[in-house]
Amino acid sequence: MSFLREKLRPSASPLHQIVTHAYYRNPFYRTKLSSAGIGPDQIHRAEELGLLPFTAREELEADPWILLAVPKDQLVQVHLSTGTSGRHPLYIFFTWEDLHVRGLMPLVAEAPAARLLRIEEGEVVFNALPYEVSVTGLAIHRALQDGIGACVVPVGKGGFYADPEKTLKLMYALRGDHLFTTPSYALYLAELAAGAGIANPAEIGLRSLWLVGELCSQALRRRLEGLWQCPVFLYYGSLEAGPIGLECSMRDGFHVASSFVQVEIVPCTDVDPGVGEIVVTVLWRHAAPLLRFRTGDLGRWDPSSCRCGLPGPRLRILGRREDLIAAPERPRFALELDEVLLSLSGVSPWYRLQPEAGGLRVLLPAVPDGDRESVVESIQANLDRRFGLASAVEFRGDLGYSGGKLVRVIRHGTEGGHDR
Repeated sequence: MSFLREKLRPSASPLHQIVTHAYYRNPFYRTKLSSAGIGPDQIHRAEELGLLPFTAREELEADPWILLAVPKDQLVQVHLSTGTSGRHPLYIFFTWEDLHVRGLMPLVAEAPAARLLRIEEGEVVFNALPYEVSVTGLAIHRALQDGIGACVVPVGKGGFYADPEKTLKLMYALRGDHLFTTPSYALYLAELAAGAGIANPAEIGLRSLWLVGELCSQALRRRLEGLWQCPVFLYYGSLEAGPIGLECSMRDGFHVASSFVQVEIVPCTDVDPGVGEIVVTVLWRHAAPLLRFRTGDLGRWDPSSCRCGLPGPRLRILGRREDLIAAPERPRFALELDEVLLSLSGVSPWYRLQPEAGGLRVLLPAVPDGDRESVVESIQANLDRRFGLASAVEFRGDLGYSGGKLVRVIRHGTEGGHDR
């Protein structure tokens, strides 16, 4: 029996399998690896990933079919990432096996992966994530429904049949257990609760709130927990890579979804030691393989043991490279400023940051005239004391929920967002 068991056990690592598949089934990667003098037989372990060349978003924008690695008649789903405003989209393909076998197996077969979500079979989950074009809503829906066995209510992120107020009334009527959405939409729903006849969003009785798609500071998490009166957890993923990391019950960094991705931190010279760009290799998707993809997100490893008991380092995400803000000592991440600003009384979570020569402009929604002076003084004093940043504060009436991703940093008068 041991002989048969050994014969039936996969002989190749998932990393070797996906590199081999990409090399032999995708012309882009075959040319890319051959030009670098690399063959799939050289890649078996994470330590050997550094032999592979990086994949940059710019390489993938010219041809919508560039990542295709299976016959077109095997495709069952296509999604796209719009990325930064004005850039070409990336197209990501899926086979049936990608979605319903390789994409669900870690949740079904590996208890730690499913346990991280702390959602049980039969519990009611509101899914307030986009279902159209973006993969996020459908991916979470599939993981919860088919991977765990939860009852999913697909409210989406606004729309004719489930606009925000209807969503709130539905949530109040069903009194479900969990909500998946973005930080900005969770804020928006909480603000609309009174208009939907709900005195306080906490009356819905959620047991947990999961935030996807936008970065969230600890200060913003605290505000949302105060509004919804339940613990808030973070989920890190992207359209290009799928699931990357999840928080455990400690809510202290991301545990990497190691059955789905291999993650590297590639050092950068212009940020602090130990901080680098998050580079992801997708292990589970055969229709559109992705090797050493440069996400544009910056982060670092936390090697300390997590109190939850799960092994391995945790991933700490600091922000996107293009959202770095020049400051006297070193560039600052928008999350660092967010932590300070949202800890101040009177600062709306809908603020924006506009870097300027020699300083920073903080754009705030309009507040009563009598409160403006104290808000301005508090912001300027804290940004100067904490970061040495000279700042100006401007009040505008057009700031609030935009319907898309919350963009903190505005450059050149635009508010383009990022798919994440």
